[in-house]
Amino acid sequence: MTGNLGNEAGKEGAKAPILVVDDNKVNQKVMCALLDRLALTSEIANDGQEAIDMCSRNKYSVILMDCHMPVMDGFEATKVIRKLESAAGTYTPIIAVTAMAMAGDRERCIAAGMDDYMSKPVDKELLKIKLNHWLREDVVYSSLKMARKYFRMDNTSDATCMADLLEFYGEAKIDEIIRVYLFETEDLLRRIEVFVKEKRSDAVAGLAHELKASSASIGAKSMARLSLYMEQSAGQQDWSESEISLQSLKRQFEQFKEFLLSATWPSISESKSL
Repeated sequence: MTGNLGNEAGKEGAKAPILVVDDNKVNQKVMCALLDRLALTSEIANDGQEAIDMCSRNKYSVILMDCHMPVMDGFEATKVIRKLESAAGTYTPIIAVTAMAMAGDRERCIAAGMDDYMSKPVDKELLKIKLNHWLREDVVYSSLKMARKYFRMDNTSDATCMADLLEFYGEAKIDEIIRVYLFETEDLLRRIEVFVKEKRSDAVAGLAHELKASSASIGAKSMARLSLYMEQSAGQQDWSESEISLQSLKRQFEQFKEFLLSATWPSISESKSL
């Protein structure tokens, strides 16, 4: 995904895109749309090993690194990238972007060689501040007044969040993001249901964690809250509560999908196959 920097100070940055490292397709879409809104170019790596391979071939201005990914996680990838940079005499700022929320998470990221830390769901104003610092540029976007409305786990309704997202991204981008979210969520729910029946605690908790992150990223806060309950009940191996959470998630997803299909995105509303 590419975009053109909107000011003179950013022209050097256009030569070196930002690398987004994340295995979650929805999070990829959201982050790249955010960067595009900031008039910054971006590329995607799906896991830590892919990030290493891309960094060995290309130069990036900043790396936005998820921590928990298949193949290789962000901690190990950062260590390898730092070794490669040490040998080459280069250095790229790495910002952890993670759904972890435990005490000591930031310290673990810094110890691995990362420079900074942001938690998911990403706050746009905080992202701007971080990029201003590490890019040494004045990153601006046209909807600063809306920055703190997005992705907040407060009492704002899903409908209000989606209306804000539509205003911020525009119809074309939100359409793409929502299509990916619907597809990925249906797959996640199918897999969660199988693993609940098999009583596989780690698998259920991991998938619920992924669903929580992607739901929060697009403002589907009801889905995010229910995913958190699922993650917690699976972690405690409370299978009765996990089954209740699963059924609640499935019902909420159908309601959310019905809302999206009846909302203001024509290309989504016209497609009843999702």
